[in-house]
Amino acid sequence: MTGLHGGGFHESPVVPRIAIGRARALYVGPGLALAPHLNVATTIAVSLGEPLGLRIWCRAGGWSPWRSLEVGVIPSETLHHLRSCGPMAFLYLDPLTDRRQPRADADLQRGREVLLRTANRTGIDAAFAAFGLREQAPRDPRIARVALEIERRPEAFARLGEAAALACLSPSRFRARFDAEVGLPFRRYRLWRRMAAVMRTLACAGNLTDAAHAAGFSSSAHLSTAFRRMFGLSPSEFLALGLVIDVSGDPAAAQPPTPTPASRRPPSPPRASA
Repeated sequence: MTGLHGGGFHESPVVPRIAIGRARALYVGPGLALAPHLNVATTIAVSLGEPLGLRIWCRAGGWSPWRSLEVGVIPSETLHHLRSCGPMAFLYLDPLTDRRQPRADADLQRGREVLLRTANRTGIDAAFAAFGLREQAPRDPRIARVALEIERRPEAFARLGEAAALACLSPSRFRARFDAEVGLPFRRYRLWRRMAAVMRTLACAGNLTDAAHAAGFSSSAHLSTAFRRMFGLSPSEFLALGLVIDVSGDPAAAQPPTPTPASRRPPSPPRASA
């Protein structure tokens, strides 16, 4: 496969695929040499072959030394740099229902063992269950109502005040309640859910321009910039894997399609990391 960012995508027997659930996502596929990026959802990174390399940015001390891991948890809103030279998996947790779940080392290792045996066929629900992750009901129904409406209308709520009105709260009170319930600023959570809308469009054979407009981005370039900052590669590079995108577990998909390979597009030229 074509090399990117110094190491690039590596050949692997694991079929590259991404599954979208209720504010969760699962990637299984070849190793990625990603540019440094700021994740929104807490992420479990799992090596399915050689250990992966991870370093974390700290404002006080800069980049941490590289660590070699078989499995690890990357907290939300963490600038990090990850490299993998073999097949791997990412589990992107639902900020609303997964953030209070325990993730002990024993749970992580057990989950990795399950994926090692079943990576090519494990569905998103089974993958999360393997790590002891079970959805918990939101504590505040007002915040849950806003989150549900974001799923239905990802292009909406460009202004926080619109979401606050739906929750019947003042903007300042809504901001505080949302942060407390979700653990993320409202705009960051909304951006995460807009990426699910992008995946739904691509799964239905839409192009990047279609996906950008469906998710409320002003253009495919706007989407590409946001995508790269969140995941460490551009959407074109992502699609160049020939991914299977499965939205059958996503309740926001009106009529879940049969998973089909995403459109292959030539990768964009590598750009320097920010």
